[in-house]
Amino acid sequence: MYSHAQQPVETATPGVVTENPQIETASEDGRVIAGLPGLVHPGELPIEYSRRPLPFAARFQAILIVVLFATFLLILQQGNKQLYQIGLPVLVVAAFLQIAFGNIPPTTRFAKSMGLLVMTWAIVAVLIVVAVRITPSLIQLGR
Repeated sequence: MYSHAQQPVETATPGVVTENPQIETASEDGRVIAGLPGLVHPGELPIEYSRRPLPFAARFQAILIVVLFATFLLILQQGNKQLYQIGLPVLVVAAFLQIAFGNIPPTTRFAKSMGLLVMTWAIVAVLIVVAVRITPSLIQLGR
């Protein structure tokens, strides 16, 4: 059905995204790495990739996951009411932040992340205001 040894194609294939076009080519079997000198073995990472910091949005999403987990633990514990009272509002704020950052691409830098955060919170605020305004009308309709 498929040939065992296919040669890499010489021209770019539309729809195939590559991080380093000098060492990657596309074939019918999928993405293959050309046998060029200096390639790393599977599981190793070139030093220039390992020292590259994560973009702001990706770092913030990781921090939010840890904060959400910690606030759940604070709420679930039953020994200290003060810890519960700290965990609950932090959970609410972290949840609203997660709503925003869950919709922001992880590659986004700080300035664009903050702009998208403000826009997301504005949308949430508008939805809350609309819900509060129409609630009395909906209650009257139900009576």
